[in-house]
Amino acid sequence: MSYRHVAIQGTLALAALIAAYFTWQRGAELAPGEVVVVDSNKGDIGSLRFDDLEKSSWVELTQANDEAGPFVSVHLGPQEKPAKPADPKHPAEAQSKTPERWVRGNDSADKLFAGFAPLRANRILGILDPAKLKDLGLEPAQKRITLNLRHGKRTFVVAPPPPGGSEPYLRDDSDGRVYVVARSLLSDFQSAATLLVDRRPHAFRLEEADRLLVSMGTVRREFILAKGENGVHLAPAATPDKPDPTVKTWHDRLFALWPVEVLGKGEVPAEGSPQPTLHVDYKAHGRKLGFIELAKAAAIASSGEAGKDTIYARSERTLGWFKLGADAPSLLTDAANLLH
Repeated sequence: MSYRHVAIQGTLALAALIAAYFTWQRGAELAPGEVVVVDSNKGDIGSLRFDDLEKSSWVELTQANDEAGPFVSVHLGPQEKPAKPADPKHPAEAQSKTPERWVRGNDSADKLFAGFAPLRANRILGILDPAKLKDLGLEPAQKRITLNLRHGKRTFVVAPPPPGGSEPYLRDDSDGRVYVVARSLLSDFQSAATLLVDRRPHAFRLEEADRLLVSMGTVRREFILAKGENGVHLAPAATPDKPDPTVKTWHDRLFALWPVEVLGKGEVPAEGSPQPTLHVDYKAHGRKLGFIELAKAAAIASSGEAGKDTIYARSERTLGWFKLGADAPSLLTDAANLLH
């Protein structure tokens, strides 16, 4: 094959890669009836912001990176807490809103962000008269979406679907056109604190690790992970051929931890700074996969929880602390019994 033929094939291959890249950036072809509202790709988007004037709340999505890789960050404004009886002796517990929080977004946050690259509508209704805008809930504007792009800003008014309907309405401030959009465009923003927050301590599977290093106070123990017919076995490093089912049962609970509340980056719990108590490192072929750390915080005294510590956790994926449930203290008690 001549140099000219090689050069031509290389050029064609490069062109195919470029075409594939832009196809990925812009997503699939339009479905029948769909229209493009904003012709953008992921690289064009600086941030997405949703403001709910009725609830005085907001959420903003941006692209970010850390040691765990790229992710969509979710910046939450103060959120309403579930209602509960007020305790006049402990007014701090009666706080009605969570503080502003910056957390890691989950797959739903990634999907919502990608839904603006480009922003599509199921159909276009065109420019409507003021009376019709009022009927649809687009006037007065109560909910807004702001799309900050590399080359400018686009703002939209969004209204919930009518009774019996399933699709919200979107009005472009730039030209007044009204669109019918996917339900998730509004519902995901409105429930961001629940739907868009990543609650996974780890992104890796336990089978990927081959070694655990557990530290508690001055005690440090090492365990070997080995795959068997019945899943992963854990054995002390000193006796790798003798799996310890008690340690495995304890670690299964630790690895499956799920938070009752996700705190934001730099946020200090209401009880004060948690004190690290247990630390576990995960390794594979000498490379660190991740870690998890459990810490105690003295509980705010109340009639129902006097004397109980609150347990928090953080890992290689968390931007702040995870608050754990009432059964978490037993993980520390069991760890102390297993390690000593």
